[in-house]
Amino acid sequence: MKAKILTALFVLSVLGMCPALWPDQQPDMAARGGITMGGAASTDDRVSTETNPQLTYQEYRLEITGDAKPSDKPRLYAEAWLRSAGTSSNVTSAADLFTLGRVAPVALDLLEAWFELKGFIFDNVDLKIGRQRVAWGTADRLNPTDNVNAYDLTDIWDFGRHLGSDGVQLSVYAGGLQLTGLAIPVFTPAVLPQGAAASALTSTSSTGFPGMTVSGVTTSVVLPSSSLADSLSAGLKVSGNLLGYDLSVSYLYGRQGLPIVDKTVVTPTGASSVAVASELIYPREHIFGADLAGSLWGVGVWAEAALFLPEKVTLTADLSALTMGVQQSVALDSAPFVKYAIGGDYTFPANIYINAQYLHGFVQEAGQGNLKDYFVVNVDWRLLEDRIKLTPINVVVEVSNWNDVSNNHAILAAPSITLHPVDNAELVIGVHWIQATSSTAYAGMSGKNEVFAHARYSF
Repeated sequence: MKAKILTALFVLSVLGMCPALWPDQQPDMAARGGITMGGAASTDDRVSTETNPQLTYQEYRLEITGDAKPSDKPRLYAEAWLRSAGTSSNVTSAADLFTLGRVAPVALDLLEAWFELKGFIFDNVDLKIGRQRVAWGTADRLNPTDNVNAYDLTDIWDFGRHLGSDGVQLSVYAGGLQLTGLAIPVFTPAVLPQGAAASALTSTSSTGFPGMTVSGVTTSVVLPSSSLADSLSAGLKVSGNLLGYDLSVSYLYGRQGLPIVDKTVVTPTGASSVAVASELIYPREHIFGADLAGSLWGVGVWAEAALFLPEKVTLTADLSALTMGVQQSVALDSAPFVKYAIGGDYTFPANIYINAQYLHGFVQEAGQGNLKDYFVVNVDWRLLEDRIKLTPINVVVEVSNWNDVSNNHAILAAPSITLHPVDNAELVIGVHWIQATSSTAYAGMSGKNEVFAHARYSF
C-alpha cells in the first residue's frame, strides 16, 4: 500500500514539475494547453430499505488528474483515486485498534499513468506507453468489444468501469484510417463485487445430488504464469469514417476476465452435507469485433458485435470420497459465440432525453447457449436550465428464457433526482430496486433494495 501511494504521488509530482523540465518551452505551453490539473471529490452512501435499515455501501473518494503537454508532440497523463475502502467492521481484535488501516481503511488506485509521443519516428505514428485505459466499442457503457482492460466490478451499479492496464500502443494514421496495435504483457483479473452482488457475477458450484447441502466452499485461483506466452494480451484495431459513420474492426488475443471453475473436489462432512473445494482459471480467447456509430434522421445510433472463440475448459469433479470416482464435463465449450449491442438516443423538446439499448450477452456470460437478452432504458428530464434533472426511468431488464418470461426475468432499476445547486456540483438521491426470479443470476440480490445519496464536486 505504501509503495502504491509513493508511486502515485511521484507521477503526479512529475506533472507538477513539468515547467521546470522544459524551461525553454514554458511560454508556448499555455497556448498549447500546458499543464492541466483537476479532479473531483465525491461521496456515496447507501442504506437498505429493510425494517431495520443498514448501511449497505459507502465510498468517499478523491480523484486527481494531471495532464501535461509541454509541446506539440509529448504528453504525460495520470489519474489516481484516493478512496475509503470499507468501515471499521474490519476490526476483529484489540490489536486491530492500533492499526489505522483497520480502523479507517483507505485505498489508492492508480488508474492511468502514461506518456505519449506524437510523431514518433514518422509524423503519422504515435506511441503511448504506461498504464492506460483502452476503451473499444461504441455502445453506451456496456460494450461487447471492450475487453482490453479488466472489469472493475467493485460497484455493481457502476456499469462499464474498467481497470487500467500496463502496456504499449502504437497508432499509424494513413488514408483516413487509424491502425492501432497494442500489447499488454501482464494479465490482470477483474475485480469482483462483494456481498450479495458477488453471486451475480461469479461461477457457482453445486453438489448435483438432491438432499445434500454444502457445508463449506473453498476456492483457489490459478493465474497465468509470468511468461509472455502465458500472460501476454495483444490486439489490433482499424478505425475510420464512412458516409458520416464512425466504423472500426478489431481483434484481441487475451484471456477471459472472469474466472471459470475447472476442478472441484467434493468431500463428505456429515450424513447429508459435503464440502466443495474449487479451482478457478482464466482461459484464453480470441475476440473479433466490429462497431459503428453515427446519426440517422437526427437520432444518435450505434451497433457493436464481438465474436468470441474461447479455449475449451473441462470441469473435473473428484467424487472419490463419495465412492463415485472422478467425473468430467464441459465447463466452457470451444464453439464460437457472439455478443452484440444496438441502441440509440434522442433529445425531445422540453429537454427530455431518452437512451435505449438492447444487449445480447452480459459481462459474466460466456459460451454458446448461455447468453441472455438485456434491455437498458434511461430517461432524463432537465429543468430550470439544467439545475434539476429527473430520471424516472433508469432500468435494466434481463430475459433469460422467452418461452417463460414470468419465471425467467430480472429487473434492476435506479430512478433518481439530481440537483446542480452551483457550477461543478451535483447532489443525487435515488433508489436501487431489484426484482429477479430464481433462474436469473441476480436471484440472490432480489428484494435487497436500497436508498442512495451521492454528492460530487469537480474542480
